[in-house]
Order: sequence, then structure tokens, then C-alpha cells
Amino acid sequence: SLAAARRKPGADRVTWIEGTSAVLPTDAYDVAVMTSHVAQFFATRAEWAATLADLRRALVPGGRLVFDSRDPADRRWERWNPVDSRRRIVLPDGRRVEAWTEVTAIAAGDVGFEHHYVLPDGEQLCSSATLRFRTERDLRDSLRVAGFYVEHVFGGWGREPVGAGDGELVVISRRAATPE
Repeated sequence: SLAAARRKPGADRVTWIEGTSAVLPTDAYDVAVMTSHVAQFFATRAEWAATLADLRRALVPGGRLVFDSRDPADRRWERWNPVDSRRRIVLPDGRRVEAWTEVTAIAAGDVGFEHHYVLPDGEQLCSSATLRFRTERDLRDSLRVAGFYVEHVFGGWGREPVGAGDGELVVISRRAATPE
């Protein structure tokens, strides 16, 4: 992924770091962005708290942390089944990959799932993970405890109100002077 990102236009203006948030330098960045619902992959409170602490340390005072997470009120996982989630992905060479997502477990805000892929040659691949669906209140509370203050929470990337967008929680927060 990093190699592909480094080939994109403007990539030379980005500092690419391979590793976890723990390797980030202190007071080095004006903004940190987590996209593609990566915030949900920190499933335990300890993982999420450690990541937020690392990001707070890496941001300059007043630096922004921006990320997206799925709104649990939207119950998106209910559409993660072989029928509703089935899609065809067209590769750059025109070949097609059949894909779908399937829930494997639901418990206390965690949703386990598998992504299935059938490649053009018939090979089948499967990847699995567990996501944590945090409420807006959970996100606000965890950010406050980690030393951030929340400027905005939107319901989608078009700045819709929570509940009126596309099932997202788009969070814009700033590093506070001191953690709680």
C-alpha cells in the first residue's frame, strides 16, 4: 500500500511512515487523518486509548485529528450478507472479481466479519476481522480522556448532521493543551 501511495501525484509532499502509531515522532504534525474506518479496527479500549495517546503525542499543540467511523445507529452490519453486499470489482485490465461480506459474530459493540473474493481465475480468498462500533458519545468521551476536544461530528463527508448522512461519524478534533 505504501509503495502504491508513493507513486501517486503529490506523494513527494507527504511523509510516509511504515509502522504503528507508536513510532510517530513527538510534536511533529499539524494533522493526523485516519480514513477507511481504521479507527474501528482498534477493538479494545486499551488499543484505542493507546492509539489516541500516540496520536496526541505526535500532534503539535492544537493539531487536528480527523477520522471516520461507522455510526452504530445505522446498523450497517445488517447488510453484510452474501446477497446484499455482493458486488463485482472491475480490475484495471477489465477482469472482474466477485466479492461479498458476511457477519460472523456480534457482541457488545463488536462485529466480526469475513470479506470473500473470487478472483478471475477462480481462486477464492477470505479475510476476517472484528470492528468496534463506537457511539458518538463513546468517541467524544474517549477523545476527551485522551486529551482532545471535539470540534465537530458529522453524519457524513458532506457535513450532514449525525443520523442524516450516510451512516458515518466524521470526527474533527484538536489536541488540547493537557490531557484530562
